[in-house]
Amino acid sequence: MNEIENNLVDFRTIDLDALNAIKLLNRYDRKFLFHKNKLPSVFDYLLNDYRILEIDHVRVFRYENLYYDTDDHFFYCQHHNKRSNRYKVRCRRYIESNQCYFEIKFKTNKKKTIKSRLLLKNGQINEELSEDSKAFARKVILLHNMDIANKVKPALWTGFNRITFANLYNKERLTLDMNLTYTDRANHRKRMENLIIAELKSEDFSLASQFAQHLKGLNIFPAKFSKYCMGVAMMERDVKRNRFKKQLLKLGRYS
Repeated sequence: MNEIENNLVDFRTIDLDALNAIKLLNRYDRKFLFHKNKLPSVFDYLLNDYRILEIDHVRVFRYENLYYDTDDHFFYCQHHNKRSNRYKVRCRRYIESNQCYFEIKFKTNKKKTIKSRLLLKNGQINEELSEDSKAFARKVILLHNMDIANKVKPALWTGFNRITFANLYNKERLTLDMNLTYTDRANHRKRMENLIIAELKSEDFSLASQFAQHLKGLNIFPAKFSKYCMGVAMMERDVKRNRFKKQLLKLGRYS
């Protein structure tokens, strides 16, 4: 990480309060996957128009996540089967700040992502949902004849490092995730050492994003990618994965 951190010293910074002004919990997402050897070209482009999040002199942050699902992988199958109006359920811990949230992501049939979250006061990820988390899930997840809050269990741990940027001229955020690590229910681990996941988040869906155009010049194109679904497809033997086979083959070059 030292080499990457050295590439960040010239960026102008933004603090958390200013970044929170553009939370974009209701947003459009576009993801791009590329090899870490292209990071210097990406940083060169971002330097003029983007500020980097810095908290207590830290610019690269560690995230820990626990995804929840049913025994039959209901949420995973929603995505695999191309269901619109689908959910992901997780707890996310921001290690440096020791804050933890129970989060529910909802992808609408208009391809918009809506994230709802509940602050967990103890700052810890719990494998069993608290009664407050269950009540929150029942309020947010609208599934007929299914009390999902009592059916979900720990499904997959993920960890990664994240760098967050904010565009100076429009309401747009960019995150770069790296060192993605999976840990399954049996404590098997897999690390994607060379993979960079760029995610562009904005209020409006526009293919004319200047950053997206820059990536196109580097032969980096939008990609459909779910950290949770790819992790389950790689780590679990008893799930269907036909839809993800091409993505899994591409991911093989980053491990």
